[in-house]
Amino acid sequence: MKKDKKKLFVHLGAHMILIIFSVIAIFPILWIFSTSIRTSNTMFSSTLDLIPKDITLENYKNIFTQGDFLIWIRNSTLVAGITTLSSIVFGVLGGYAFSRFRFKGRKKGMSMLLLLNAFPNVLAMVALYRLFSILKLIDNPFGLILIYTSWQLVFAIWNIKGFLDTIPKEIEEAALIDGAGVLQMLTKIILPLSKPVIAVTTLFAFLGSWNEYIFGLTFITSQDYYTLPMGLYNLQSNAGSYSTNWSLFAAGSLIVALPIAILFLFLQKFLTSGLTNGGVKG
Repeated sequence: MKKDKKKLFVHLGAHMILIIFSVIAIFPILWIFSTSIRTSNTMFSSTLDLIPKDITLENYKNIFTQGDFLIWIRNSTLVAGITTLSSIVFGVLGGYAFSRFRFKGRKKGMSMLLLLNAFPNVLAMVALYRLFSILKLIDNPFGLILIYTSWQLVFAIWNIKGFLDTIPKEIEEAALIDGAGVLQMLTKIILPLSKPVIAVTTLFAFLGSWNEYIFGLTFITSQDYYTLPMGLYNLQSNAGSYSTNWSLFAAGSLIVALPIAILFLFLQKFLTSGLTNGGVKG
């Protein structure tokens, strides 16, 4: 009886802690949403009123009809989409090569990838800027795609390689005996079994390229190539119809976060196994 009461109190305590942290996490989102549906241009208030008296959806209409928001969505979709696809394709090929083949420089190559991941990306900004200036890739979305893909490949190769290490080689050996080639094994066996780790790679690659701001602002100078983070900052930094319009800015911020939330919900069932199994072996 005492053990049952103790378990009950433990469960209640754990649930209370989870509820408190959930409220802390959700509150900023509710506050931004509340700001986005206000007719008045206010974000900060002395009163805690999450439900405004003057509710309107005009800000969501204006964010699409005024300015270059649709252009920013197009640019972000292009950059994040190609980055994600490239990270998956090259990550699978690299992870499979490091996991299944034994070749000269294999261990040093993996160590080099791990070493690159240990340094902040911003340390390479000056060198990349000089290199991209020579290659005429400044103010070019393809330059951003190269930078973002190179970042994501380190994580993608390591995580996919660790996941593939958990798949028994006997499955591939049996397929070889049946006459399957390497490409067939990769597409018919490895890829279907690797859905969890591919889901994790997809989420991280999309998240990193969709939200990145510093390198984008440095390497992109023309507003025609602005991605969403740069464009949203431009709403508040430049004078004009968007200047200091916090309600419009809040509406844009929620729209930007929506694709990430949808992608997370779609891939949620794969994420736990993809992260845990991907880190089992290295």
